[in-house]
Amino acid sequence: PSTNNVSPSDSQSLAESFHKAKPLQVELNTIASSFGCLSTKVTKMHKHLNSIITSGSTCRPLTKTETPMTPFHDFDNYELPENNAADGIAQALSLAYLEYKRQRKEMIQSSDDNLQNQDMEHVIVMVVQPGETNSCDQRDLEFILQKSHGIRVIRRTLLQLANTSNYAGNESIYKGRELMINDFNGQVAAAVVYYRAGYTPDDYPSNTEWEGRQIVEHSGAIKCPDIFYHVFGAKKIQQALAVPGNLRQFCSSDEEERLLSSTFAGLYALGEGDDSEAINTALGDPKGYVLKPQREGGGNNLYDEQLVHALTSMSFEERRAYILMQKIMPPSAPGKLVRGGKVVHEGECVCELGVFGITLRRYGDLNEADSILMDTVVGHILRVKSVQTDEGGVAAGYAFLSSPMLI
Repeated sequence: PSTNNVSPSDSQSLAESFHKAKPLQVELNTIASSFGCLSTKVTKMHKHLNSIITSGSTCRPLTKTETPMTPFHDFDNYELPENNAADGIAQALSLAYLEYKRQRKEMIQSSDDNLQNQDMEHVIVMVVQPGETNSCDQRDLEFILQKSHGIRVIRRTLLQLANTSNYAGNESIYKGRELMINDFNGQVAAAVVYYRAGYTPDDYPSNTEWEGRQIVEHSGAIKCPDIFYHVFGAKKIQQALAVPGNLRQFCSSDEEERLLSSTFAGLYALGEGDDSEAINTALGDPKGYVLKPQREGGGNNLYDEQLVHALTSMSFEERRAYILMQKIMPPSAPGKLVRGGKVVHEGECVCELGVFGITLRRYGDLNEADSILMDTVVGHILRVKSVQTDEGGVAAGYAFLSSPMLI
């Protein structure tokens, strides 16, 4: 976690710089959006620490040379917003689980076959990486689902899904594609498959992992996300939506399109048409741009000299695998970054705010009101990093979790 401390002398000028800034979209993550649970815990930790600071109390006896802790701010005039990401994500998965069960019950009731004995245990399957290093965030979600919703979660890799799962059931139940997975002494049915892996080529070292993904994708289980929504999060889609006129078909009005478009940084296609103007612009100001491949997980973007080398050495076809994006320059603030209980950086920091949005919809010939089961924002994540750091991944070790303070 990271705690940002701003001195009173900096607060007004800092607030002014943030008020002058405008929000710009970095990206849209549609698969394996992590740290919802840990971000919730970080918010609770910072609220607790703030209550200690404002009360003037300390956690240990004062020495003769110390005075009671003096708060940096009058926190009564500020706010650490509530963060319900953990419960919100669990609620969404629970709602998807119940929707699967509802649809399944309807299929049984409308079938001419005798399917009264087709009931079985249904679970949520969390797809994880072998040797998963972010299990604490994932396990907390698993515990909430079990305790608050009575839903069991099982963890499987893509390799395990390929080797230990199959389709079962009458054709009347999800067209014979109910996903069955080996578990202890029998099999359980997957109502929801929730991906916390599968977003990087490293997750598919052989064809077997692709087979595991295919088995899930063609099953009747509700996927978070399915392959269509997964692809929607690709950088190329983000760039294509920024082309003037492309976004309008998804908006209810011209005003809505203008509002959404105002959050787009400069995004440019490469490897198609005449991309020489975009390339020359980036080469003329390499510190003002970033070269992004269609990858997730951190550590993949190219900056500064790497960007120059790539743009001057790649072929037209090779450039097609990337988009060029204006580099976002957020206001900085003094802060301390803490890892393992030790301050590992003290100096200017920048932050990136992420919002956890949930959408659960039915496919098919339904009107929009009936097709939307859940469409809401449930919480947030704030990543903080040194101004000297370009990448922003927390799991990759570049950034730290923190909390936004509304001023």
